[in-house]
Amino acid sequence: MNLRGWRAWGVGFVAGALAALAMPPLDWLPLAVMGIVVFVWLWQAAPTPRAALFSGWAWGLGHFAVGSYWILEAFFVPPADFALAGPPIVLGLAAVLGFFPGAAAAAARWAVLRWPALGGRYRRLVVLAIAWTIAEWLRGHVFTGYAWNPLGHVWVFATPVLQGAALFGVYGLGLFTFLILAAPTAGWRASFAALAVLGLAGAGGVLVLPPVGEGGGPLVRIVQPNIPQAEKWRADTRARHLGKLIEMSRSDGFDRLAAVIWPETATPFIVTPTSAALPLLATAVPPGGYLVTGAPRSTDRPEDGVWNSLLVIDGRGAIVAHYDKVHLVPLGEYIPFHKELAPVSGLIGRGSFEVGASLATLDLPRLPSFSPIICYEVIFPGAVTGSGARPRWLLNVTNDAWFGLSSGPYQHLASARLRTVEEGLPMIRVANTGVSAVIDAYGRVLASLDMNREGIIDYALPAARAPTPYGRWGDWTVLAVVLMLGAAVAVGRPRTDTGNA
Repeated sequence: MNLRGWRAWGVGFVAGALAALAMPPLDWLPLAVMGIVVFVWLWQAAPTPRAALFSGWAWGLGHFAVGSYWILEAFFVPPADFALAGPPIVLGLAAVLGFFPGAAAAAARWAVLRWPALGGRYRRLVVLAIAWTIAEWLRGHVFTGYAWNPLGHVWVFATPVLQGAALFGVYGLGLFTFLILAAPTAGWRASFAALAVLGLAGAGGVLVLPPVGEGGGPLVRIVQPNIPQAEKWRADTRARHLGKLIEMSRSDGFDRLAAVIWPETATPFIVTPTSAALPLLATAVPPGGYLVTGAPRSTDRPEDGVWNSLLVIDGRGAIVAHYDKVHLVPLGEYIPFHKELAPVSGLIGRGSFEVGASLATLDLPRLPSFSPIICYEVIFPGAVTGSGARPRWLLNVTNDAWFGLSSGPYQHLASARLRTVEEGLPMIRVANTGVSAVIDAYGRVLASLDMNREGIIDYALPAARAPTPYGRWGDWTVLAVVLMLGAAVAVGRPRTDTGNA
């Protein structure tokens, strides 16, 4: 593929866009193979790091424009005052994110030109895979990070293959995924080797997976009210929506529950320690149990601000524990310096939450300890549990009503499943409009409520597994894999190869 200039950029854009269709909910894996193969071909044909940067950026632009199109849905939720800003913002985000695969291509091209001893196409492909992995890790961390749709998510349809994330997380899984998908560029031997590795990974995953059994923990109730976002905060519907949540919570089997769990910002009002609504919320608390709900939280001093929080309420109507969201969505939930800029403009500061102090593990009587994760926070590997003792389970509350029936909620669920594999912990996921789910410690969905459905799920908490390597050491496991592959490339015997550089 000896394309140059705009032709290379155009081919890269299309290939990246098609590769995004390999992500949930479509899971069209052959398009991921095609997309990565074209990415490598363009890299091989790039004569300079600069040329590699721009062809890689064009690939990323197409990939992230399609992979993150669902953000547009939020701009069109009535009253849709900023609908016209949606397309340029999504394209602008894709343009920025495109520089991560572009930078990977440029860095790898610079390395192979700087050190010709790196030898033939196999070794150079490993160099590119390492650069890709570093860039993907940086994408998940730089400027608060955007760890959406890492390459390892193409295996979401194949739960056995996902088990590799327990060893080295989704970034490590992405490194090996890149090498497997790119293998055709290195010839038929590499392709057969990739298939063999994939087969072994799948077989190993099957051996790791135990039979699906009944959860042995306390019984919890997921409540999915399916309240449209356009109606959620209307003053004339708030009482009806709250009544609906309470009625669903108190349906048959209420007396057997340890906890009732509502979605993110389920209460359509700000809750304070002395809120007049707390006695009403207490009617949704099962005997001797808890109501666990997402809610905008404030103190009794309005000037302190508002947090996007998870509250644990007992039968007396007291808030016995809470967690404030740490990883807020920039500009969506958080405006930097909003308090300082508020006097300048009355618009600045509206809808901006305060940043929580830290991740947390909540330990309550009669309920196994758990780490809460609110919405967006679940996409970040290695950042879902609090400090101290390991929790017994994870709780993810979210409100994906903003994104309609787009791919966004399904990709969000994929991130949740990866976190359970990485940490070896089950997860209860509670969404307003879906997808709510019970996920075991191996990433298997044991029960779920799909999009735009109203309903409840009663389920005994699944058991945790022994701490995984990634759960113990986090991204240090990814670094170890990168260093080992880098050392193998650096010290291996150079080999003359007639393939493209």
